[in-house]
Amino acid sequence: MWIFIALLFSVFVGLYFHSRRHSLRVLMYHKISIAGTNFMTVTTEQLRQHLSYLRQAGYQFVSLPLVLEALKQDAAVSLPRRAVLVTFDDAYQNNLTNALPILQEFAVPPTIFVSTAFVGGTNEWDGSTDQIMTSEQLQWLASQNFTLAYHSHRHLNYKNHSPEAIQADLITNVQEAHRLGLPMSPAFSYPYGGRPKDPAARRQMIDEMEQLGMGAAFRIGNRINPIPIRDSYNLNRIDVRGTDSFAVFKRKVRWGKLM
Repeated sequence: MWIFIALLFSVFVGLYFHSRRHSLRVLMYHKISIAGTNFMTVTTEQLRQHLSYLRQAGYQFVSLPLVLEALKQDAAVSLPRRAVLVTFDDAYQNNLTNALPILQEFAVPPTIFVSTAFVGGTNEWDGSTDQIMTSEQLQWLASQNFTLAYHSHRHLNYKNHSPEAIQADLITNVQEAHRLGLPMSPAFSYPYGGRPKDPAARRQMIDEMEQLGMGAAFRIGNRINPIPIRDSYNLNRIDVRGTDSFAVFKRKVRWGKLM
């Protein structure tokens, strides 16, 4: 009995220090709606609740440019102890109409990862159910403390593609962003969190990212990134789901995925 209590106590102590250590949490959102949730859709009420909790709990919002600069230098010095980067995938128009006022209310410097083939169109990879922002809307957001970054040209799952196809997609992603006049930050998020399983293919992908000037890439993983960060091209994000309760959100933010 006493052995079990001692073991339980040591687990709780370990979890406490795990949650308090110098680290970077990266939150991954997709769609923001006024009402109605699903796996990829968070309501405005949920978003406000999330950001309010983070502020009250002592987390500090940071921008992607600050994270990139910290990766070049000493992140332990450059980033606050409980840093949070808020990100949105796909550039849905509802990020502009529904999320922007709340993000500004809490002074959050968010990042939007853009799949350039669909700018001004719809999410063709997912049934064309939602509008994607135009280049003019994205340019305007960039003037409002938003950071734009890369999310593949055609929203490809790199897990299922050859090194040659990945290279072509990355190059086109950069070229199209330039053609559209989008002021991009040199970072990438993997659609679906997918990366090549083969180590050699993954190395080729990272080499191409480096040649294109990208300093970081984000997966999913649902883990907290301890500082110092070991792998800038394998940064974890926490998947924020509209179907998660507030208690689940707080648990994910505090502990991440432990196993």
